[in-house]
Amino acid sequence: MTNPDRTTLAHGRLSLIGVLTQSIGFMGPVFSVAALLPLVVGLSATGRGAGAATPIAIAIAGIGVCGVGWVIAQYAKRIHLCGSLYEYVSDSAGPRIGVIAGWLYYGAMMVLGAGTFLVLGGLTRTWLLNSLSLDVPWWPLSLGYAVLVVVLLVVGVQVSIRTQLVLALVTMVVVLVFSLVIVYRVGSSGEGLSAEPFNPFSVGRLDLLYGVLYGINMFIGFESAANLAEETEDPKRHVPRAVMWSISIVGVYYLIVAYAQDLGFGLDAQAWKSSVFPLEALASGKEYGSDGFGTFMGILIIFDVLAVAIGVGVASSRGMLSMARNGRLPSKLAELHRRFRTPVWGCALLGVFACVAIIAVRVGDGIFSRQTGQPGVLQPQWSPAFGWMAGFGGTGLALMYLIVAALGVKGLWPHVSHAKLLVAGSVGALVAAGAVFGAVYQAESPLDTVPWALLLWVALGVAWSSFVVRGGGTPGSSVQPESRRAVSEATP
Repeated sequence: MTNPDRTTLAHGRLSLIGVLTQSIGFMGPVFSVAALLPLVVGLSATGRGAGAATPIAIAIAGIGVCGVGWVIAQYAKRIHLCGSLYEYVSDSAGPRIGVIAGWLYYGAMMVLGAGTFLVLGGLTRTWLLNSLSLDVPWWPLSLGYAVLVVVLLVVGVQVSIRTQLVLALVTMVVVLVFSLVIVYRVGSSGEGLSAEPFNPFSVGRLDLLYGVLYGINMFIGFESAANLAEETEDPKRHVPRAVMWSISIVGVYYLIVAYAQDLGFGLDAQAWKSSVFPLEALASGKEYGSDGFGTFMGILIIFDVLAVAIGVGVASSRGMLSMARNGRLPSKLAELHRRFRTPVWGCALLGVFACVAIIAVRVGDGIFSRQTGQPGVLQPQWSPAFGWMAGFGGTGLALMYLIVAALGVKGLWPHVSHAKLLVAGSVGALVAAGAVFGAVYQAESPLDTVPWALLLWVALGVAWSSFVVRGGGTPGSSVQPESRRAVSEATP
């Protein structure tokens, strides 16, 4: 039986900066620029993208995401629980739908979190090989990162958030300064700065649409500040601000970096997307960077992925704790570490799941096909599994945004402006549906199996929901399933 005193997170440990760091760290701005921005340009299975108009596509995507963000921010003013989106759906649609939503949301986070450790090991191996001529297998590195992150998560939210802050801040500042240098050099070259990247009519409408759809995925994770509602000193103010500010700050950052890359490749969309990793290509090139700076940029990307891993761990462990307190998951997940007051069993579950995934990928030689378009050239062993796990996690979270935006119209109707709610809910649902579509449409193998895997996972969630809701909670739970603690008065 769980002692109720050991299921309450320590209140007041985090300021607004700490909560904001969680959302920004989860989004991984530098890694998103390195790995996802090329998709917005056109390096995708569809071959469609915004091309030289990528900056305006990102701006449109950011405005759309603000619709979902506004709905979540209004919920965050009323519900101050660490379950975040799971709690919001439960409040609007009842416990049965809430459990299914939580199952989807935190399951997607677990898979996404495990995927980050794959890419951390892979990127670190590549960096060590290219920079120091050390050939260290990727999988021990991945296991080491998993252990490191779990330790940081267990030791305390202040430690994990401060680590995220340092990692995210350093990486973002360096990339931002580098981008501004590119803009300055191009602007002072005599040719001037072009406004074409901000002209939505400079590319075909369908190409711009695909750029927007892929751009939405760059904002995934903005809502994770809500998982820290019980640990911040003023959740009613801090969490809503962190949600909206994170979208704005990272959105402006994406605009500057994308514009700089556009200029750096001479507004040549084909050259931009053909570089595959444009951030590293510009950093390593002689015109704007150097080999040494390219090597340094590789370290920054690794640091940013590490911040993402910590952010996913913070959010998922607290979400599972919330569900367990309500009797929706095994009660062990509701227990906190006696000294550090952190969700130790949720952190451990993430670590074990990640280690199993890492070993499975190693033993299964990547699990999925490693073939490339070049005969005899194989992808790194970790790469296809990471791509699939990122697709599963990202699509699952986007689907959750769709659910929250749609149900928010019902749940928030008595509490906020109807006009604002209808606009935000409609825009949020539309962009979330677009993100899901962009993730699965014409997806190549193995990503074409992601929708079926998600469907199976949701079906398991339906079965689990029927079991725990009908049975009054999981066996051994000492927390009443309908407990809704720390819900504040609605704000107008």
